[in-house]
Amino acid sequence: MDISEITELLAVLCEDKTVSKSVREALAEIKQDFDSEAGDVGVKVDSALARLEDLSIDPNLSADVRTKIWDLTSKLEGAANGK
Repeated sequence: MDISEITELLAVLCEDKTVSKSVREALAEIKQDFDSEAGDVGVKVDSALARLEDLSIDPNLSADVRTKIWDLTSKLEGAANGK
């Protein structure tokens, strides 16, 4: 999985109106981290994974959005493992 594919998925989720505003804002911040030239990609992935885990345990999150976050988490873990 290429990081550019992950940032594209983040962009799609940030525009998805079924995702709550607070979650879209958090996803936009994660996307900004990846768009930034500064910093190590591994650190960015680890940071994103931690933030997504926090988002996914929100009891107010719909099942559909939670599934999208888990999908993104899975892709990030694949990128971290070089798959």
